[in-house]
Amino acid sequence: MLGWLFKQVEVAPEYHVGRCLAAKGTGCTACADACPHDAITIGRRVAIDPIDCTGCGICVGVCPSGALEARGAAPVASRLRCSQVAGTVSTVICLARLSPTDMLRAAADDPDGDLLLARGDCASCPIGEPEVPARVEAAAARAAVLADTVGRPFSLRLEERDRLDADAKERELSRRELFRGSGERARRTAATALAPLERLAGDDEEASEVAAPLPIEWRDTMQALAAAELEPDALVPARLPRIEPGCILCPSCTRVCPTDALKRVFDPSGGVILQLDPGRCVGCDACMEVCPVDVVRMDDEVSWAELSGGRVTVAESTPKEPPPGSVTR
Repeated sequence: MLGWLFKQVEVAPEYHVGRCLAAKGTGCTACADACPHDAITIGRRVAIDPIDCTGCGICVGVCPSGALEARGAAPVASRLRCSQVAGTVSTVICLARLSPTDMLRAAADDPDGDLLLARGDCASCPIGEPEVPARVEAAAARAAVLADTVGRPFSLRLEERDRLDADAKERELSRRELFRGSGERARRTAATALAPLERLAGDDEEASEVAAPLPIEWRDTMQALAAAELEPDALVPARLPRIEPGCILCPSCTRVCPTDALKRVFDPSGGVILQLDPGRCVGCDACMEVCPVDVVRMDDEVSWAELSGGRVTVAESTPKEPPPGSVTR
């Protein structure tokens, strides 16, 4: 019974309510719409049924704000198989769990950056869905863009197979890692089982107002870009809001921003300033969708200097002039 419980806790994604657009009242239903097993319901927050959830990771891939994250690190190996393929190489429950940075790390295990992913018959799979190959290809396309930006080789082979075996060297490494990592895996499993209880103990409204950390995928992307020592004018795979003239400096965009990339600052002289931290923006489009005066547009032309340059002012109001003869402080 305990083993079954641990399995369910491990495969279901981790939910960060502070980054959830649905919890912020935007009407986002991306995860529930994509779930092939109807395991997700949305009320004041996202709820995932641990029995119906198979751990396919599809909801994680479609979440625009990184509120859902797969538990545990993906295997770092250039040959991987899904759980429906027999063999001796490292396994992923479903290949849809692999993010672009997961793929980039796995491909780095091969000198030429070649990543081989073996899948079963997705059309009849009880874990994923028929669209998994298309989702994997889309994630690989994003990984290829990031790889090209940072100057690393990357290519993907996605093949339907019945079996994928490791060679002798890979099998020996696997046996060593099995014994070396068993204790650490047990500790991670226990921590994973306890973490959801701590998160659910708080009040929903209070939790939604706490600034959440950046999504793991975005942090990994930023780290890869920073390590590449790019030229300041190099274009990077990012998406930022541009505030056009006419902003009324209302709190609509800052209230829905899942990572506090947008903030309103009140100037001591009476003005209001809207600031953007490009390095915290995950490009979810929520600010554009809720803007009541339609002055926010999203831009894919972003330089490394802008992305890494820190918080900047994107709109501000002019303080009113004090009446003649009044005293200002």
